[in-house]
Amino acid sequence: MTASDELSLFEEKKPFASSAVWACVVYSLVPFVGVVFVPFIFAFGIVGLVRGEGGVRAMGAGVLISVVQLILWWLLYLMPKLSVSV
Repeated sequence: MTASDELSLFEEKKPFASSAVWACVVYSLVPFVGVVFVPFIFAFGIVGLVRGEGGVRAMGAGVLISVVQLILWWLLYLMPKLSVSV
């Protein structure tokens, strides 16, 4: 068995748009800062759809993450107003 016959975890070639959109999904899971990556989810998702690589599930995850990020930012805005002054 030669080195070229062996299976390597790092040799799998995935399409760029597909890999990029899932990387952006993972990075967008960071609370508050992740909202920066949400537009990239949709941009790379559209590129993936045009090229036929898929991206619908990632774009669905992007919508869900966008909603959660907006709720977090709204709570950040709302918390000082809810605090009780002593």
